[in-house]
Formats: sequence, C-alpha cells, structure tokens
Amino acid sequence: MITLAICCLLFGLAMGIRFRFFILLPVLFLGVLLVVALSIGQWLSLGEALSITAVFAGCLQVGYLIGAVLKHMVGPALVIDREAPLVVRSSVERQM
Repeated sequence: MITLAICCLLFGLAMGIRFRFFILLPVLFLGVLLVVALSIGQWLSLGEALSITAVFAGCLQVGYLIGAVLKHMVGPALVIDREAPLVVRSSVERQM
C-alpha cells in the first residue's frame, strides 16, 4: 500500500505540473475502476478494496495539489530570474 501511495503522489505531482484541472477527474475515475478491478481479481475483501481505493484517490489528489501549487509558485519565479535573450536587429529595423 505504501508503494501505491508513493506512486500516486508522484503521478499526481507530475499531472499537477503538466496539466490543468480537467485531467484530474478522468484519471481519477479510470484509476478507481482499475484499482477496483485489480482488487476483485486478487479476491480482496470489501474493506481492503475500499481502503486501497481511498489511498489511491487521496494520494493522487494530494500529489496533484502539490504539483499545481509548485507550478504556480515556482514557475513564475524561474521566468523572472531569466535574462532577456539577445536580439540582433538589422540595419533596416534600426532606421525605422
């Protein structure tokens, strides 16, 4: 279960940095279906299946939240610290 939690946190973090909000719900829905199918395939009890599903959904959402916060806090700071690229203008542009 710890491996599932770590993988979901990392996957959510990557999704939060890369995508917008609308990707979270479809991935969450498909992931819950996959986790339920795997739980049924391994003959787990209902309580175990629900706990695994809750860990999956919770860690995915927490990872997504952390990724989105990092994207909006660290991203603009990286852009501000960059120097402007050197632009070489032609003699025609200088005369205008």
